[in-house]
Amino acid sequence: MNTSELKNKLGKSIDFLLSELNQVRTGRVSPALISDISIEAYPGSFLTIKEISSIAVADPHTLVVTPWDKSVLDSMINGLRNSGLGVGVVKEADRVRVSVPELTEERRIELAKEISEKVENCKNSIRSIRQDVMKEIDKSFLDKSISEDEKFKEKENIEEIIKEFIEQADKIGEEKKKEIMTV
Repeated sequence: MNTSELKNKLGKSIDFLLSELNQVRTGRVSPALISDISIEAYPGSFLTIKEISSIAVADPHTLVVTPWDKSVLDSMINGLRNSGLGVGVVKEADRVRVSVPELTEERRIELAKEISEKVENCKNSIRSIRQDVMKEIDKSFLDKSISEDEKFKEKENIEEIIKEFIEQADKIGEEKKKEIMTV
């Protein structure tokens, strides 16, 4: 595996971490908070909120969701209420108003732990990729397609790349925790 292929795989792990952390609620509301919630829009057909509606920020604690097809309004309300986000959902004629309450200190600490878990999962994914690449290098050495010096050089290069991505994951997690703990 060449380094650009490796960086691409590692980049996907970081991208997944970022998408996961976007769904963690901070002090201010963002459409990303609810955009990926899946609802049964039509019998047997599950879609995300962003696929069936527009989401707008009304004020720092309120989102307004306007579905393009008004028949999915009740399904959307149920999906939002059952999402586990602890948001208030109010039906207003042809749209839904989503109220996001202030975070308590206790909830901020819970979210910080959740962020740590997500970062650790990302780092485990990165380590798994490293393990696969190291096995490939060892196999190339055993097949005599690379010398022992090349094997150590490649492993050292891989370790540097892995270290860079793990530091990036840690940095992203720390920034998100700081954002959450800021009142």
